[in-house]
Amino acid sequence: MKKAETQQAILSAAKKMFITNGYKGTTTVQIAKEAGISEMTLFRHFPSKEEIFLTVIHPLVSFLDNLDVNSQSDMRKTVRDLMENRLRFLLEERDLVRLVVMESFLAERSENPIPNVMARVEELFFLFEPHQRELLVRVIAGFILSGIFMPQKANHNDGLELFLQNAVYPLLERFGQKDSSDTCEENH
Repeated sequence: MKKAETQQAILSAAKKMFITNGYKGTTTVQIAKEAGISEMTLFRHFPSKEEIFLTVIHPLVSFLDNLDVNSQSDMRKTVRDLMENRLRFLLEERDLVRLVVMESFLAERSENPIPNVMARVEELFFLFEPHQRELLVRVIAGFILSGIFMPQKANHNDGLELFLQNAVYPLLERFGQKDSSDTCEENH
């Protein structure tokens, strides 16, 4: 097996095991066995279980790398792009999102790398104005939780647009940018 294939086998096996058993309930021996390799081979590719876990969940936070938020940003466009990106990810990786949400509840009671991931997400929110942060957290958290427990079967873009028009944009206008009504008409 080539290096890239071995790493992919490890990550696929780890994802399956973490989703099934949780972070604490999964061992590197189980991951190696599921991947069809020895534990020694696993450690040649990843130095720890935590590193494997962080690599598995990286797609959940990788959107932060390309998100451009500054004081000049159009809040509606930023929130819409963010919500669309996360909805698409949520529909494709529902079990992984559920794992991260469940593990985040257990983070303080056990050895768990989720707080490191959450710190990275928190950095994003400090780019927004203070009065926008709480609103954004509530909207995104509700959106993610509803997607986990009540996934849409229909065209997600229609549902997203309805949600943005009826819930998010009015809140942004009330608590957000002063000029957001101008940008909405330009974008839609």
